[in-house]
Amino acid sequence: MIFKNFNSHKMKKYINIFLLTVFMGYLSGCDDLEYFPIDQLSDQQVSESPELLSNITIGTYSRLREMRYVRNRQAAQEFPGDDAVWVKNSGDNRMLTYSYQHIVNSSVSTQFWQEAYYGIFSANKVIEAIDDNADEENLQLKGENIFLRAFMHFDLVRMFGRPYSQNPETNLGVMIRDNTDVSALPPRSTVKETYAFIENDLLKAADLMSISKPSIFASKEVAWGMLARLYLYMEQNEKAIEYADKVINSGKYSLLETSQFGSYFTLLPENNPETIFAIKLLETENMGKGSIGSLYHGQGGWGEMFASKTYRDLIYQNPNDERVKFIDPDYIYDEEGNKIPDPTEDVGFLLQKRDGLSQYFINKYTMEGGVQMLSSPIVMRLAEMYLIKAEAYAKTSGKETEAIEMVNIIRERAGLSGEQLFDTNDLKGYETVLDVVLDERRLELAWEGHRAMDVFRNNRPLDRSSVQPFGWSGPLLVQPTSNSIAHLIPETEMALNPNLIQNPTE
Repeated sequence: MIFKNFNSHKMKKYINIFLLTVFMGYLSGCDDLEYFPIDQLSDQQVSESPELLSNITIGTYSRLREMRYVRNRQAAQEFPGDDAVWVKNSGDNRMLTYSYQHIVNSSVSTQFWQEAYYGIFSANKVIEAIDDNADEENLQLKGENIFLRAFMHFDLVRMFGRPYSQNPETNLGVMIRDNTDVSALPPRSTVKETYAFIENDLLKAADLMSISKPSIFASKEVAWGMLARLYLYMEQNEKAIEYADKVINSGKYSLLETSQFGSYFTLLPENNPETIFAIKLLETENMGKGSIGSLYHGQGGWGEMFASKTYRDLIYQNPNDERVKFIDPDYIYDEEGNKIPDPTEDVGFLLQKRDGLSQYFINKYTMEGGVQMLSSPIVMRLAEMYLIKAEAYAKTSGKETEAIEMVNIIRERAGLSGEQLFDTNDLKGYETVLDVVLDERRLELAWEGHRAMDVFRNNRPLDRSSVQPFGWSGPLLVQPTSNSIAHLIPETEMALNPNLIQNPTE
């Protein structure tokens, strides 16, 4: 357990200090909390102050946007996929996530584990302080913290556990932390137990929250959206459809118009009608070359990860697809400023290359509000709800037509029409409706952290043959049964908690 290295006297003092400094310390991004304005407030005094409880809650949200959390979260969820290729070998431990070569002292897994459980502890302080019969404002705060606790457990089990579709009764998930008892050393719960805990938390959070808030905060609709995703992963398809419909029919969100869609990720998330939940980063928190988008784009970043060939083969089948705008080819221009034709390229023009690979930059994590490398990662958006319904229908006997209808809603918004749309009698060469749905998820949600999970939870292999960079030593085909699809538990946490069991290795 991450707090084990404090003795009880220091821990009690630390908790009291933490309650008043977490918001200030983590909003500024500082790791060393040197400013201690007050350390004598009791838990009771804090629990009786809505202002302090609100500040603690803001501090918990701030945990999500810490680079140790948000950047490692994105790496763990996206880098194992096949939508991007890293052009070079790197000493950054995210390369080990990308190449499925996990180690017990990876900074990716260690930092993420610690930040998540710090955030969970903070959420539990508020949850324990507010009774279920409190007023609406306090119940909203409690609901938000229950959501945040569920969200972080969900992120953890995705990183350290196997998909729910694979023996959830026996495979291990993560340790469940539902209280602030710092002396407890819980073992890892099973995947099934972990998902059940998350489900119960999300249901309760939705029940408690009644105040409408912008998409950078939790709300009833945000909890519903996360439940829809959770139920899809659990293969409870009727419930996945039910909760996706709750979000769609809430009237709170709408798909961006086709004409606006190519600019989706440049919009502030709180002003974007399609965004359900985003991890908000302020312009003052922009990390430049240390940001999420730095690897994906060369303007203001390192520009070392490009759209993969297999993804480009899919998206460029329809050059009028608005989603091609999320790829930013690095063109070479002649002396007159014109693009130079090159029929060997997907875009038909000569591109800059790095180590022999054409630079198809990815722009989903830069230029928010016109600021290079600024991005508030989108956790959920309305398009995903339609695709959740599509997949759930595809897995329900007799509902293939409904699945195709959901897919076509997304394709039409992308600017496609006529023969570019699907019909149950014309799957355009796909063998099954589920194949259609999974490729549409890939097209729509690329680089947003879904692809690897979508493949493995459907018990399919992931083809990495086109993703290998020079010096690549990772697997070319990753089987859904491979031990390497789950990160290893950090060795520091294994030492602190002898009840933890390590994931098996190859």
